[in-house]
Amino acid sequence: MFKHAMVLAVVTATSPALSEEPAAKQGELWETTAQASVPEMQVSMPPYKAKVCKKKEWTLPPQTTQDPKQNCKPSDFKQVGNKITWKMACDSPPMSGEGELTFNGADAYEGKFTMHAEQFDMQMHLSGKKVGTCDNPQ
Repeated sequence: MFKHAMVLAVVTATSPALSEEPAAKQGELWETTAQASVPEMQVSMPPYKAKVCKKKEWTLPPQTTQDPKQNCKPSDFKQVGNKITWKMACDSPPMSGEGELTFNGADAYEGKFTMHAEQFDMQMHLSGKKVGTCDNPQ
């Protein structure tokens, strides 16, 4: 009897930890759009659309490029209330900039991202909406 009680106690004690592990790896699936324009040249690029698996608590800004050669790195990421701000620096071409998002409830956001290069400034309109859940968030 004591042996069965001990096994039951161990199983009961570890059950919450086992059941929480998969939930910790589950994220939120976001459908994102980034629409870039260069106001000085009156040029708009085609929108960049992606589905991204994000952690429930954001620690990085939304993806704004699909070109890994640009080697862009975010910094100064901050979230206060429903607003996120960050800075970004890219190597190729050399650019730096800042972004801001405002969440509209828990399921959508709108924002802007401005990059400064030697020859031009580029502005991006950012939007996203939560479309479900996903595994292994980034």
